[in-house]
Amino acid sequence: MIPKWKALRRTGCRVPALALAVAAVAAVLVGCTTGAGGAVTSGGSSAEAVQMESMQPVATFHGPAEAFAPAPDKHVMVLVCGNFGLGCVREAAGARAAFESMGWTVDVVDGRLDPTVWNRVVKQAVDSGVDGIIALGANPNLMGEAMAAVHAEDVPFVMVSQSPKPGDLPGVDSWVRPDAVKGGNDIGTWIAGDSGGQGSVLVIDAPEYADIMVRNDSLVATLGEQCAGCTVHRVAISTPTMGTTLAPTVTSQLQQNPDVTYVWTPDDAYANFVAQGIMQAGKTTSVKLVSGAGAPEALARIRDGQQAADLATPDVYMGWLAADTLARLISGQPSQEVWDVPQRFFTAANIGDGDYSAGWDVEFDYKTVFKNMWGVQ
Repeated sequence: MIPKWKALRRTGCRVPALALAVAAVAAVLVGCTTGAGGAVTSGGSSAEAVQMESMQPVATFHGPAEAFAPAPDKHVMVLVCGNFGLGCVREAAGARAAFESMGWTVDVVDGRLDPTVWNRVVKQAVDSGVDGIIALGANPNLMGEAMAAVHAEDVPFVMVSQSPKPGDLPGVDSWVRPDAVKGGNDIGTWIAGDSGGQGSVLVIDAPEYADIMVRNDSLVATLGEQCAGCTVHRVAISTPTMGTTLAPTVTSQLQQNPDVTYVWTPDDAYANFVAQGIMQAGKTTSVKLVSGAGAPEALARIRDGQQAADLATPDVYMGWLAADTLARLISGQPSQEVWDVPQRFFTAANIGDGDYSAGWDVEFDYKTVFKNMWGVQ
């Protein structure tokens, strides 16, 4: 009998076409640079682009060093937060490729951006006897019954993204995620410098995602520390309904707060709707769009002068690292509880460094490194 959770299985990872057009958003860089320690310093009258260490290529391998042989013939599930988000889809593609290179069976499930779906499919996977689970962006805090089952049955479970809360989430064995606090600091540092210490920022909150909220809080705290002349406006949105509500929410916020000069949207999947909201407010020449994920369309917008900046995460690499971590857990090998993966900050100053038509990934050859550690080709 086919387990119920397989009914939601997706054999491909296609992102739905966006129904709304992307607006042109100004991306002119002004005024300040950052010092070696990251603090904002005056850039004088030369209007230089802000420079940060996180804008450099990531050329050094970040990951485990110990080789091991993955246990044979295992069956795992990869839960995608929702096939709408390219980041989760790219992570799933990386995990799938890694598991298939081990000879394992992997089922990729679309979580549909719905916590009730996340809870149901994880619980059903546990009941079916799955060997291990990776959750991509699906907040385990919203999967109480499922995580209780994971914990009770001792099913190896790796969480990708979502910031950990030690001792608060029994069942999660390991976390693979960008450092949300550092990411928020980088965004805030760049806005503080780019604005000459006078930016007004609209921050888009997504309360369903713990890592987004940690990063947003870090961004706001950084602006408070580094940008005495900056102001912050925050608005919470619901991810499942962003296709119909996000653009008008941004338009309304910009009309209510005409001082806003930057909009931070926490994922490139949101950015298309945010750009439309900026356009509908008539602010395309006065408001800069800043986003996160490193998706192809966002990096193309920076290249074309339609987006100011993007905090990129290495989605495919995170999928491989999560697969390695789960394989170590299943195979009885030691594993690291938290992996902080590198991030890279893109602006017009460094977007010409390479070909990012497929999105950004780390610049080191991690696939060969992992396969060598596993003893596979």
